[in-house]
Amino acid sequence: MLRLFPGCLVVLALPALAGAEEVSMTFALPPEFAYLSVTWSAAPLDLPADADMLAALILQPKATAGPWTVALKPGEYLISAFSSAEVFEQQVRVPPADGAGVVLVPPLELAVAVPYRCAEAQCSFVDQATGLAFDLPQGWAAEQPYHADLGAGVQAPEVSAVFFQDVDGDDAAVWFLNPPDWTEDDNGPCQPVDLGVMCSFALTPAATAALQVIAPSLRPGAAR
Repeated sequence: MLRLFPGCLVVLALPALAGAEEVSMTFALPPEFAYLSVTWSAAPLDLPADADMLAALILQPKATAGPWTVALKPGEYLISAFSSAEVFEQQVRVPPADGAGVVLVPPLELAVAVPYRCAEAQCSFVDQATGLAFDLPQGWAAEQPYHADLGAGVQAPEVSAVFFQDVDGDDAAVWFLNPPDWTEDDNGPCQPVDLGVMCSFALTPAATAALQVIAPSLRPGAAR
């Protein structure tokens, strides 16, 4: 950069921008998730409006366990990590103001509305949107019932719903009422009920016991 002063010429040297601008950053999952194999990505958040966002995305294509170290140019980023069942996200500034050596990326809280939960010995519900009436055993919940979209603005006449054991973990039992595009060979067995079919990934003791409560209670409503 050149600046002109009366009677003299001063040359101001600036550091090279290429390479020197990049900052080595290390990201890690919280200790309780450190065992997970995840794929990492860094998405710049301060690009021009006409920038190619996909081209600017920095990816670690292979899922691995442990921290991710990557060179990033200064700016704002959304750091993401994906396992087979969890999503982790953290917005960060590079370089970090606190000079942190390792930035922890917490799990993303996926807030899914669960309108129906049963804490009593048995609970009865009527969904106002679809008119579906059903019972749940203690410790079970249901997502919002719906009419599946068949395309071209057409909705299925039958009601679909998801009933599930309200516990954490991958072993929770679940039942699907009239699930769209369900194939028994690929997904799991189905049982006929008055309002269609109830399907589950596996007929575990918990799933079988819950079906005995839910299936006979299913009743259509007057909402549709």
